[in-house]
Amino acid sequence: MRERSYSRDIGIQFAALLCLLVPLLVSCGAASELTRGPIEAVYAQPGAFEAASFVVKDGANKELYKIYHPVELTSGHPIIVWGNGTHALPSNYDELLTHLATWGFVVIDTYSTTTGTGAEILGAAEFMAARNGDPDSPFHGKLDPDEIGAAGHSQGSTGVINAQTRFEHGPMIKTVVSIALPDLRWCDPEDKYDTSLLTASFFIMGGTGDGIISPTSTNVKAYGQTPPGLAAAMAMAEGAGHSAIEGDGSHHRGYLTAWMRYQLANDPTARAAFVGDAAELENQSRWRDVALKNLE
Repeated sequence: MRERSYSRDIGIQFAALLCLLVPLLVSCGAASELTRGPIEAVYAQPGAFEAASFVVKDGANKELYKIYHPVELTSGHPIIVWGNGTHALPSNYDELLTHLATWGFVVIDTYSTTTGTGAEILGAAEFMAARNGDPDSPFHGKLDPDEIGAAGHSQGSTGVINAQTRFEHGPMIKTVVSIALPDLRWCDPEDKYDTSLLTASFFIMGGTGDGIISPTSTNVKAYGQTPPGLAAAMAMAEGAGHSAIEGDGSHHRGYLTAWMRYQLANDPTARAAFVGDAAELENQSRWRDVALKNLE
């Protein structure tokens, strides 16, 4: 395992602690009652599939991946690979990733707690895609390896960008979602990201309560540096802090699910949240600094 900058990790942890201790600056807890737009509300609810999960281990019984999937697999299930935040594990996002599986996705998360380079995330995407052609896998012939999305939180949000932009097989990732993207000053050198290199559609989600690690200005800059013509969206959830995505996904769950359904499953209802003059996301007061471009 590669070594991490101890001081940098402590800095991130201290900043996250501040967002718990300074409620006037940041709200880190999930809101118990959220007012959602009609489309957002649909995708914040569980989908039509019952979901299950299991852990993949290596020969030494070391946990490698946790896979969330519909119990009744059909065919053509899109794949989502998740990037954990610093020192986080699948258990930090268990409810959210289970939720995505109820919408027909097969979701894979690593047990890596340092995902910023993107190597672990891309490796998980390659592992999952290969299961479609493996006759010994329960996913044999059940997946669509051409429909892969990557979403990540905090350090994992840098990792999903880097997974798509740094590696030969990165373009297998069709869409990237960065949630609570850290300002570059928080990133170790090997984790620094460059959104101008993206070739996949990009959705950057943050929170107005995340003013220390992922302020609005950081999200605006990352969105603005995407290549001309790239399909992209940005939205900051009112009051959401740096850890809001953990657990059941809270503020971000509905539109994260809708984006993946729009990008990976060609879902027309989900598309209406992002496309056109009446795009729902653009007309929700609970979402600030919304920007949409090149979406069809």
